Amino acid sequence: MNGRLVRWLLTLARRPGLDHGGRGTQPRLIVLRHHRVFADGERPLDRLGVSESVFRAQLAMLGSFGLTPVTVAEGLAHLDSGVSGARVALSFDDGYADNHGRALPLLQAAQARATFYLTAGLMEAHEAPWWDVVSDALERTRASELVWSRGGTEVRLPLGGRGDRARALAALLPDFRAPLAVRSERLETLRRALGIDSAARCDLMGWPEAAALRDAGMEIGAHTMTHPHLSVLDPVAQRSEIADSVALIERRIGVRASGLAYPGGDHDAHTVDAARAAGLTYAVTTRSGENGPATPRFELRRRGMPDGACLDPQGRFAPRLAMAEIEGAFDGLRASRAGAPS
Repeated sequence: MNGRLVRWLLTLARRPGLDHGGRGTQPRLIVLRHHRVFADGERPLDRLGVSESVFRAQLAMLGSFGLTPVTVAEGLAHLDSGVSGARVALSFDDGYADNHGRALPLLQAAQARATFYLTAGLMEAHEAPWWDVVSDALERTRASELVWSRGGTEVRLPLGGRGDRARALAALLPDFRAPLAVRSERLETLRRALGIDSAARCDLMGWPEAAALRDAGMEIGAHTMTHPHLSVLDPVAQRSEIADSVALIERRIGVRASGLAYPGGDHDAHTVDAARAAGLTYAVTTRSGENGPATPRFELRRRGMPDGACLDPQGRFAPRLAMAEIEGAFDGLRASRAGAPS
């Protein structure tokens, strides 16, 4: 019995609704985390996102419960107001072009808003994020196997089919949690090993698209310059990654970001200090959970909502399952499997 089937069966006896359980008197904020919005039928090797039809269904479902999404800043204002009840905020990390091309029209049709955290330096250079470079190399290589060195140990990863390549991608990604120079060297080593000599396509938006999000009433936040794992950087480098991204966004589209999304959720005490020094007032993590008035503003929790969180065993959108995910019914299950919050 797979995980999706188990979760779907567990929801059959649940009554959906965010005030279920007698918590309606508490101001609450649930922040949902997205990255990309893929066209229906699009199946990239790195499925970092949600399909267009599922995102449309999420918006419709939330609207039917009177929970039309707001920005993270608006959700925080709700917590500060002391008014009872829940708010749902939407967030998009990285700054992909499909956030403008696909997410924005759906948000506007639903009269919803969202927060978009931009990787400003990569947008400026129109450079693919590092994980897209890894995925691109695995997609395009003609090699049937990758011989990879990990801590002095040789690892052999088969690349015979799409399943093999997806497993290789999952196995490789942790190896790029490293300082920027080391990460760049490993990317080039990987590309050489796989026979890739041309640049990966960049799917990030440009500044005109970011300005269109601003003009549509969306919140613009920062996501650093180059999307590093911040805790592996020294404090000076962390400050530069964060402060420079805030300054670049303001220079390009005239918006002074108030919020930060930690890349990959990775941060430490120096990161929080750097965010405050840059004039930011809050930051979101990748830890599952909801937020109340007492939640530290630089430790806000979010819940991921990919296709698998919303589809029943037959692949159909299941409102009960989706709402159970939003309510946090499976937070503990996921944390126990991972060994720690993610």
